Amino acid sequence: MNRRLIQLGLLGTLVAAPIMPALATGAQAPGGGDDSAPGPTRSLSLEQAVNDALATNVNTLIARAKEDEAAGQRVSARSAFLPHVSGQVSESRQKTNLAAQGFSFGSDVGPQAGAAAGGPSFPSTVTYNNFDARAKLRQTLFDYSAWQDYQGARLGEKVAADKLAVAREQVATQTELDYVQALSTRRAVAAAQANVKQARTLLKLARDQAHVGVATGVDVTRARARLARDQADLAQRRTERTRAEIQLARTTGLPLDAHLKLTDPLVFRPMPLGPVNTAINTALADRPEITVARMHIARGQRHLASARGQRLPTLSVEADYGASGNTPSRNDQPTYAFGASLSLPIFAGGRISGQIDSAASQLDQQRIRFHDTQRQIEQDVRTSRQTLKTLSQRVRAARANLTLAKQELSRSRDRFSRGVGDNVEVVDAQSNLADARNSRIDALAEYTRARINLAAALGRAQQFSLTQPVTP
Repeated sequence: MNRRLIQLGLLGTLVAAPIMPALATGAQAPGGGDDSAPGPTRSLSLEQAVNDALATNVNTLIARAKEDEAAGQRVSARSAFLPHVSGQVSESRQKTNLAAQGFSFGSDVGPQAGAAAGGPSFPSTVTYNNFDARAKLRQTLFDYSAWQDYQGARLGEKVAADKLAVAREQVATQTELDYVQALSTRRAVAAAQANVKQARTLLKLARDQAHVGVATGVDVTRARARLARDQADLAQRRTERTRAEIQLARTTGLPLDAHLKLTDPLVFRPMPLGPVNTAINTALADRPEITVARMHIARGQRHLASARGQRLPTLSVEADYGASGNTPSRNDQPTYAFGASLSLPIFAGGRISGQIDSAASQLDQQRIRFHDTQRQIEQDVRTSRQTLKTLSQRVRAARANLTLAKQELSRSRDRFSRGVGDNVEVVDAQSNLADARNSRIDALAEYTRARINLAAALGRAQQFSLTQPVTP
């Protein structure tokens, strides 16, 4: 019996020995590096976190920039139907070969037919100045293809606005998930600290019992090993908390070294669920993704009409007015020109037919995506509702398990303090209580994430609240 006790004591010492130096090193680390230097303290509610993220997150900023880009494309497409006015001024000096232009009278080299007949003699080349200054106007009266392009650009501007709404919903969802993760890691740290405190209390009890001869050295070693495991778990939980807070600061655009004071609680809020068809109809009406898909179809129809419109004639008018002369002050006279042009494509080598086929295919693709988006939204609603129901039961079960684990530890500790048996039951009860605490926190966090996912599935992520249910 004594040999067995000695073996167990040595085993406990070997288990605890590698952990204690690491814990001692980890305890010294916060004071030894600049990474742990405290940053600015910021109280942060969930609503504030979402607002900060919507204002600074890269996805919303890019979506807003694309909205400006779409507005520029609309203005560019509209220019096809507005007057195009330009001005031009030119001054040149040139030498012209009249003979090359078909004139056959006279020559400065020798007499030609005109000179031989006694007529006047002209040089075959002349040098002169030419000045021209005028304003030009061009106006398109009819261009069906360009008109459809303009209508498509207007729809593109609406698509960009709807994509901004999609980005805002996605950013709000991600921010809420990060906020819940930060809350859960803080709860996990608090639970780990409670486990360490409990382990220290039970270690003291084991030492007191060993001092009076009721317990053995193995009981003390076993309690020390349990304390070491709880301390290691506490260090890991603190690391996870730091990572979660850095991620939340990154999402919300806050300084990454900011010390965040989260003001909203992580609590269980039962969420009433109405009829599933009502929820699906709400999602189909409110989700910006379905609006984007619908706008893509309308824009594809405009592109197809534009491609077909290239077979139609285009009508435009042009006019110019200005002064023409040798120089701005010599022989200058007002001149003008105006006219209309009608252009009708006859054969373009198959280019128009190819563009029509391409636009028709793109329209079919957008219709396929629209139906897929509808099914995806329905899937999101059904999945999130079912997940929420399951996790609600899990939270209640975890709460009951935590209560039972506390009772188990209390009774096993009472038995050990009265000298009935060793502390194996106590250590096992400690493990069960630690697991129950972690399970309770995990279940609560998963349930809250399911609430967020349901709000996102309904298109109401920006209205989500930790304390108020979001129902269709």
